[in-house]
Amino acid sequence: MTATAPAAVIGLDAGFGGLGGLHGADHLLRTLAARLELPEDACACTHRAADSLGRITFSLGLPDAAAAEAVWDRLAALAGLPGLPGLPGLPGLPDEDRKAGEGGADRPAPFTAVLGNRLLTAAGGRSEAARQAATAAAAEHAARSGGRAVLFPGLAGLPAVLGIAELLARTAIEEVTALGGAAVAPEARLDTRGHLRPEWRDGALRLRLMPAHGGYLPFEIPDPHPCCGDHG
Repeated sequence: MTATAPAAVIGLDAGFGGLGGLHGADHLLRTLAARLELPEDACACTHRAADSLGRITFSLGLPDAAAAEAVWDRLAALAGLPGLPGLPGLPGLPDEDRKAGEGGADRPAPFTAVLGNRLLTAAGGRSEAARQAATAAAAEHAARSGGRAVLFPGLAGLPAVLGIAELLARTAIEEVTALGGAAVAPEARLDTRGHLRPEWRDGALRLRLMPAHGGYLPFEIPDPHPCCGDHG
């Protein structure tokens, strides 16, 4: 399978600070993807915002304009609802964003989303920093120059152990490299450990691996203390 550029990308800043780390961000992104009913050919990524707060932002790459509009409408519906797990009261927010997120579970969860020139906010006035961070995440994903993919085409139903050739044929991952940039043979075996996190770099979705037990493992290890049973 060859990864294609998304038709539209939604950028999202949910005020996620560094305390929960990437594993916490993954859980939040999967929860959000389920609430938004992302299609299987969507690509959902995490990004490191370029500020001193250690915030993690998100991008949602959609395959066509109709899918993007449907997801945007669902996101707009969430803007008026309380209880999007994990969003309110997280550390690492600018003061005005933190105030928007305080007030308990009966308050809508704070977030800022962008789709092209369109802006969506929840839980009161969000900061300019949040808008810029969401815009930057969307731009990276659209250019395929940055973003760590948590969900991507071909991931659903992928076996835990498979050959590299099968991985490249079945998913949007376009290239695998071992530590140091070494090439990986197509017949080599990969134990995914249920945790694949390829990254967009130089226009392609690339996965880093490390040698192990006569085959390979993903370079990024899964959370040794998962918070729930839905990981991958």
